[in-house]
Amino acid sequence: MCGAYINVHIIDVPYHADNEYTYYVPGEKRELVNRGSAVSVPFGASDRQKLAIVVNSDANEPQNSSKIKSIVSVMSSYFSLDDTMLDLCRFMKNTTLCTIGEAVKCIIPSALVFKTKEVFSVADTIEDVPTNLQDIYWYIENNPRVSLQKLRERFENAEGDIARLLKLKLICKSTFVDEKEKSKFENHISLNISRDEAADIANGNGKIKLRGKKQIEILKLLCEHKMLTDKEIYEATDSTKQAIDALLKKELIACEQIEASRNPYRNIKRLDNSTLVLSEEQQKAFDTLKELYDSNEAKGALLYGVTGSGKTSVMKKMIDEVVGNGQGVILLVPEISLTPQTVATFCGYYGDRVAVIHSNLSVGERFDTYKKIFDGKADIVVGTRSAVFAPIKNLGMIIIDEEQEHTYKSDTTPKYLAHDIARFRCARANALMLLASATPSLNSFYKAMSGNYTLVKMDKRYGDAKLPDVIVTDMRRERQEGNVNALGTKLATTLGKAIEDNKQAILFLNRRGYHSSVSCQKCGKAIECPNCSVALTYHSYKKINTDISKENAKEIMDSSGILRCHYCGYRARLPKKCSECEGEDFSYVGFGTQKTEQDIEELFPSVKILRLDADTTVTKASYEKILGDFRDKKANVLIGTQMVTKGHNFPLVTVVGVVLADTMLYTSDYRAAERTFSMLTQVIGRAGRAKDHGIAIVQTNSPNEQTIQLAARQNYLAFYENEIKIRKAYSFPPFCDLAVITLSYSSEQALNKDADKLMKELERELKAIDAPVIAYGPFEAPIYKAQGRYRKRIILKCKLNNKIRAVFAKIYLEYTKNSKGNYLSIDFNPSNL
Repeated sequence: MCGAYINVHIIDVPYHADNEYTYYVPGEKRELVNRGSAVSVPFGASDRQKLAIVVNSDANEPQNSSKIKSIVSVMSSYFSLDDTMLDLCRFMKNTTLCTIGEAVKCIIPSALVFKTKEVFSVADTIEDVPTNLQDIYWYIENNPRVSLQKLRERFENAEGDIARLLKLKLICKSTFVDEKEKSKFENHISLNISRDEAADIANGNGKIKLRGKKQIEILKLLCEHKMLTDKEIYEATDSTKQAIDALLKKELIACEQIEASRNPYRNIKRLDNSTLVLSEEQQKAFDTLKELYDSNEAKGALLYGVTGSGKTSVMKKMIDEVVGNGQGVILLVPEISLTPQTVATFCGYYGDRVAVIHSNLSVGERFDTYKKIFDGKADIVVGTRSAVFAPIKNLGMIIIDEEQEHTYKSDTTPKYLAHDIARFRCARANALMLLASATPSLNSFYKAMSGNYTLVKMDKRYGDAKLPDVIVTDMRRERQEGNVNALGTKLATTLGKAIEDNKQAILFLNRRGYHSSVSCQKCGKAIECPNCSVALTYHSYKKINTDISKENAKEIMDSSGILRCHYCGYRARLPKKCSECEGEDFSYVGFGTQKTEQDIEELFPSVKILRLDADTTVTKASYEKILGDFRDKKANVLIGTQMVTKGHNFPLVTVVGVVLADTMLYTSDYRAAERTFSMLTQVIGRAGRAKDHGIAIVQTNSPNEQTIQLAARQNYLAFYENEIKIRKAYSFPPFCDLAVITLSYSSEQALNKDADKLMKELERELKAIDAPVIAYGPFEAPIYKAQGRYRKRIILKCKLNNKIRAVFAKIYLEYTKNSKGNYLSIDFNPSNL
């Protein structure tokens, strides 16, 4: 068969080198290479092997065909992309200014992105090897294509010796793409003889006499079980590998390697699928959505329903419809903390046909999940933002639950919005994109009101449940009366009553730590991070009191505590003196989840409290453990940051307390009111979701503020009407797009110079295309110094079209060519300003 030419994009190259490159495919590999295939190719002057994705499998023969390099190998089919996903990569490059390779890495799990490795072999030349280099040289000669890591493990000065051998041209360096199988296999043991023969041998009556007790135990165990893994046998008999090897040698048992599925959700209890009954309002919503789906056209819908209205039941009914029609579904949730509950629900209903994707999965679990979806063994995918890229077969619907959440926007490259990816995929598949929320984003609700989405409303809670009563309390009065605790009088009294009645409560505070900052009483200076222009947060931690007996040991709060930066991770002990004026007395300002926890412990010493924030969820199973314990009523009170505010359904929660509603309201972001309203509405909705009526206490220093009052009344429509007028008057989304350009430099002087230069270049380029743009800046970022680097920003209001995107792409391209250790990023419609 004749060879062919292909065009590829290299996976790991900077933006300015992200172009199409032509390679030759030899005839014997031609049938293996298609558009979307992954290949390894020699790249650059040194012919370093790199991964590439084929974007054109039938390219024209170039004029300089004699200089065209051949591909090295074709990767696993699991790495391949279909036409839609390949076009999605191009879409992401155009809309987020990422490389094709960066887009591919969003789609393919890291376990499949084969690593490029450097290896060393002896050269063909015959030269005398210096005495001090002979040991490492002979080792390389006897172990061709050995890695630097192996050499480091064996030789103390490996890197220096390698550099000298390369300089003398005694060895050569090459690269290759490691295609090592990432699947996990388990040893499955079974009898190699009949069960009767095995029983006779185990009882001492057979032709073969066994002396080892463990061998006899293993045979008896296998008489009872048809097949077991070696690990199961070790645990059941307390035996070792030697006992199994002895039985294998005697040919009494057989061992078969079977691929193991690393699925942490395989043992979830199944639920009765027949008990779901829709209310009249839910049925009406379902009928509307089903009509959209049955049109076999790309459609968008917004399911807007009050908290507790049963949106999940409607979504579940739609999933039944789609998978019953032979199509696949992707369900997105905004937080990892919501995953356990959602997974328990949908794995309970649909079992092994569900695949789960989120960042807490191990590399192996993510790989196995990807293969399961790719092979068509799962037609329902549940997960956080990255699950929107799942290679689901015959896509019929994508659901974005709690669609207003900022976590659906990536703040690292590629800086995509899950809604945009879902819209692209649904458009290609003629599928339904369903957004769902009790507090939709203003952008989505505006599109629904404008007719771009079909608006589906649910105004009532399911069954007999009622919306909770809401009381707004003025914390200024509490402070005037001398109450400096996190809990005001009303919240403390209400919480105490719930505990007395053996009910549960959720307390929300969007600030972790003990105190928000520490400042000098003499000069007022806050203790700041040396790497970032932010005040350090005071964290207290628990330790064991070693002065009392072990039996009576209990946790006590260490008064010295730790100061931590939540941006760079810097830690320090509380200083003895102020660095500015040498004052020795400090004031502790504000409070976080730790301080709130301690205040409750002092008020109710016997109550069991759980805390859910970034400090308590560092391990893989933290979310499931904390939320599971609360659901199993192992605690009366759950304190947390925004992880506790949305999506959870705890029937025994009758009290919700918002410790301080003002924390997000007075930020500089234009969405401050929207996010405050959403957060308050969502957390208030956690109370009284079953037969017991709920009450929510909202503590604030601004009790008459309109956003807080409307959230207390759960009046989203009134909030929307007010806020959309402000957005239109001041030209904010959805009436424009925002582009934020951030420069990050280690030198403050160079930053100021280049920021001014960039602003002038922007003005010149935009003027040339006569684009209606309002530009602000350059000015210091809200956190001017972060991780030792200074940052300035330029913000532009515009309507993103092809011409304006081309200007941004041109500026980004020119900058990345000459960055010299400095960074420029461009984020369109960022999640935070």
